[in-house]
Amino acid sequence: MNLCEKKTPRRLCEAVEEFASRACGKMARRPFNRFVPVVTSWWLVPSPELPFYRHGKYYFDWGDKEQKTIACGFYLEKGLAPEVAAVYNSKKGRSLILSGNWMWNDFVAKCGSGEVAAVLKEAVGQSGLEIELHASGGYVDDPDLFDPYNDKVKKDHFIFKIGVDGTLEYCSAKRDAMVLKIFNKVKKVEDLAMALNQLNEDHFLWFNIFIAAKFGVCPEEVPAGVEPWSSEKIWNNFLKYFSVWVK
Repeated sequence: MNLCEKKTPRRLCEAVEEFASRACGKMARRPFNRFVPVVTSWWLVPSPELPFYRHGKYYFDWGDKEQKTIACGFYLEKGLAPEVAAVYNSKKGRSLILSGNWMWNDFVAKCGSGEVAAVLKEAVGQSGLEIELHASGGYVDDPDLFDPYNDKVKKDHFIFKIGVDGTLEYCSAKRDAMVLKIFNKVKKVEDLAMALNQLNEDHFLWFNIFIAAKFGVCPEEVPAGVEPWSSEKIWNNFLKYFSVWVK
């Protein structure tokens, strides 16, 4: 596994901000848990607004429980369907409603046009990295109590390895909610259009996509002959491919 010169998701997020801001406009750093900013995961969002669910964004997280790896990549969310807006009309409830200005809508359309498949194949082929597709989601019973970023929320989580030819190799699945059965039928990136359009019909489903590469945390003594990836190299060889969806 390639090593990253930065030792935490926060430090990598801070370093990548410079390059992302050039490509996507002014970016805002947002922590998963503001009370432990040093060790928590972070987003880079193309807007200062809160909450920031509607945006395509970059995400930086630990890649394992032992915090020996860092995962980074593109992150996108599907909110609740507009059909339930009248029922959940509180301030928090309204923030969860998928409206016309969510990047999700554009992304699903680009899946249908073939653009997403083309970008993913290019990213895998050109970067030489092992890139994963994470698909996770669960039902929202009460938007006034729902926190999409609470790791205790009951959800399914599928992980696939993206092949250079666009195949999606199944790696693992956590099925706590049993709501993402459609991903049993997803075999290649071209199948995402079918899956995501079906998910759109599930009005109470909250869903996330995370397209990620993992890097080992650089040890104090770097092994001979090993050159850790700088934040600039991670941007130029991987993260830049998703800048067209960070909006």
